[in-house]
Amino acid sequence: MPFPSSPYLYLYPIEHSNGFIERTKGVFSQLGYTLAPLKQLFRPANIARRKHNTVVLNWYEDQPYRRGLNGIKRVLFIAGFLLSLLSMRLFSSQIIWLRHNFKPHNAGSQTLLFKGIAKLMQWVSHRTVTLEMTSEIDASVVKHPLYRSDEDLSAFFQQTVNRPREIDFLYFGAIKPYKRLDALLQVWPADQRLRIMGYCSDAEHTRTLNQIISQRGLRVQWDNAFIEQTVLEEAVANTRFVIIPHDDGAMISSGTFYMALSLGANVLCFDSAFGRSKAAEFSFVQILEKQHLEQQLVKLEYTSAGLVVEQAVRRYGDRAVKESWRVVLADSA
Repeated sequence: MPFPSSPYLYLYPIEHSNGFIERTKGVFSQLGYTLAPLKQLFRPANIARRKHNTVVLNWYEDQPYRRGLNGIKRVLFIAGFLLSLLSMRLFSSQIIWLRHNFKPHNAGSQTLLFKGIAKLMQWVSHRTVTLEMTSEIDASVVKHPLYRSDEDLSAFFQQTVNRPREIDFLYFGAIKPYKRLDALLQVWPADQRLRIMGYCSDAEHTRTLNQIISQRGLRVQWDNAFIEQTVLEEAVANTRFVIIPHDDGAMISSGTFYMALSLGANVLCFDSAFGRSKAAEFSFVQILEKQHLEQQLVKLEYTSAGLVVEQAVRRYGDRAVKESWRVVLADSA
């Protein structure tokens, strides 16, 4: 039976609430790949055509940390997970691990299990890729896509460009301890308004955050719920400054940053390798100092939304993202 004319790319996950996956799927299709979910890779026929099969893994290392896995169920799941990794090279000659994080989302630190999984994935993968340059990981770099195509961004921006931005400071996204919203609230000036949009699934962390807000008498509006994408986009497009308070070493890249960039918001970061690299790249990214936060907030420089979006498209637009993946996929072949 003849092999199909276009190469196959088996993607994990094939669907995700994070817009990153949909945007990246579009890039792979433009590069001539037929997309399929990872589970279809393990068909016996793929052993014979392994040279035509590429695999790209996103957040695959997080699987053993899924919520709801306990006891024997977790042991069996991890065994199946390890078997899938060890057998993957039988079915594909090009396995790319796109590593998004230093540690799993649902674990507070790099556990012994995670360190073992990371080493195994490094061994199984023909190439490790990250979305930012980091000295912590030996990897190639691809560009993080913006959250809309260049054409859609232009149309969206034209609809909002003349509208005044009514939210001065916004924190958004799923709220987890490692993202250090608590550290931001501990030093946030009581006279400055702060909008928070994002759900915290950790009851203890939720209590901690509410306690800080109450005890310090902060002017905080917190929408503690899952936010619809369209509602979130409207809020970001109505914001002057988006805040990313993650600790140094807590993340490789930040989807929050690229959504803010896509929709014309300036970005404020606590000191971190990620924040420093982006501040060196863009004038609209500024580093906050916790001990001088109150003085800094009243002296912030603001870059117009038009200039933010213009720079975003130039550095991370459709063409730039496609070219970064083309190089990685060609070099891995």
